[in-house]
Amino acid sequence: MQAGRTSKAELIDNWCWAFASDEDRRYHDTEWGVPVHDDTRMFEHLSLECLQCGLSWNTILLKRPVIRTCFSDFDIDAVAAMGEDDVERILATPGMLRSRAKVRAIIGNARAAQRVRDGFGGSFAAYFWSWTDGATILYEGHDEGGIPARNGLSARIAADLKRRGFSFVGPVNVYAHLQACGLVCDHSGRCPCRAAIVESHPTAVLPRDAEA
Repeated sequence: MQAGRTSKAELIDNWCWAFASDEDRRYHDTEWGVPVHDDTRMFEHLSLECLQCGLSWNTILLKRPVIRTCFSDFDIDAVAAMGEDDVERILATPGMLRSRAKVRAIIGNARAAQRVRDGFGGSFAAYFWSWTDGATILYEGHDEGGIPARNGLSARIAADLKRRGFSFVGPVNVYAHLQACGLVCDHSGRCPCRAAIVESHPTAVLPRDAEA
């Protein structure tokens, strides 16, 4: 989806545009909230949220090219096959984040994603969409602001992912993942991206869900 370049006026008027850099704005305008049904993209978004813990999202976006190189463009099977030699290689890569725990978590999550994929018709993305019956959720009032860091849905999914062997998948990370992959649309009511998503994808309007 391409909703167009944001203006300075929109930056002031609309919370969706209040980002720190051009990279943030490009990500918002072309990726954030667009429904993802591809396994590789779904796994990439989940992995980036894992890496983002304790860091700014802008840092992750700027490092995404090297992160993709380190993790074989987030091919689930390729990442799942990685071992300790790969962990050392990744940590030694110039420009890469230096978190052994996060690197190992992504490899472990790829193996967990394989198991999930096998149980959902061969699709990792289908697992996430099963939680929303295939529709993008529009929570009541979110188009007016007051977006939560987590909610009941993200807490339920986080608990299930942990049960399935995933790590670095707390309710806050998972809510950000749901937003990024379009399972939840939290663009503001004044944002042209919201209109484009609503016009092009199935949606469901739901009441707020145990928000925090």
